[in-house]
Amino acid sequence: MFTKPTALYRVFLREAFALTWQRKNLWVFGIFAALISTGGVADIVAASLKKIETTGSFLEGLTHSSFIWYELVGTYIHKMAILGSGRVTLSVTVATLVCVLLVVAATIAQGGLILGLKSSKPQKLYSLKLEAAKHFFQLLLIATLNKLTSALVVFLLALPLFSFYVVTSSNSALLFFLLALVLIPTLVVIQIVYQFTLLGIVDRGLCVHDAFTRGTRLFARHWIATLEYGLILFALVICALFACLLILTLMSVPYAIIFTTTLLTGIPSLFFAANLLFGLFLIALMLAFIGATTTFQYSAWYEFYKHGTHRIHGKKVFSKLFRLVHK
Repeated sequence: MFTKPTALYRVFLREAFALTWQRKNLWVFGIFAALISTGGVADIVAASLKKIETTGSFLEGLTHSSFIWYELVGTYIHKMAILGSGRVTLSVTVATLVCVLLVVAATIAQGGLILGLKSSKPQKLYSLKLEAAKHFFQLLLIATLNKLTSALVVFLLALPLFSFYVVTSSNSALLFFLLALVLIPTLVVIQIVYQFTLLGIVDRGLCVHDAFTRGTRLFARHWIATLEYGLILFALVICALFACLLILTLMSVPYAIIFTTTLLTGIPSLFFAANLLFGLFLIALMLAFIGATTTFQYSAWYEFYKHGTHRIHGKKVFSKLFRLVHK
């Protein structure tokens, strides 16, 4: 029996925007959460596709060296000879610690962000961080599996390009086209199910397996709606990006005046201070944009997940395409 479609996208997005604007403190979590996932689907897939040519070129480069990573190893040995083994060891140790801390912070930020959106009233970041830490290993596991699976898909898509670099053939192009038809939608599905699994772990307190099963079933039930919704979110983020760029363009006019004025004064400290303040403004605007858009996308998917798994609302059809067909 066909269930009448219901128009919910605007409701989801309106509620997501209201939450994002009202709980600006969650933008801090959004900045760190973006290191793992911005909450978007189309933008993550687009970023993955950019890696395909890079991976293909990398594989092709390996075949033109005496042994694997010949140039990289040579450069590394040269740097070690200049800096000394002690400095290199210290640099690698510090870089490793920073990367580990960022991964930990990003993983906890994902949980804290979802908990903050789930709460009926604003919560302090510290309490959200403590609560999110309880899900740390589950979130880390699912994020690792998501990255590994996405990397495998990118690698498989890059293989025909590698073959094309080595032996120019129309068969390689055809193979890439056929693989793209299968694997690019697979990337989209992976990101959507990952987002649902993430929400299931934090929002419902499910284990990884149960959250993944629930997310897969939700996607299977509303797969057209999730694709439409993902594209709508991508379009909204692109519009927000253009608005951010417009603000930067408008700000460049007063900056040019201040820059010229401080330069003509001949006072280095004044010139340095003006450039420092503008640089800090750019960094603050960039971080605010990342935090806000990430929080908005997580919030939007949370609204979809909440209604999609509802005992009554979840049985309805969300898809705009179905609404157009069955008018």
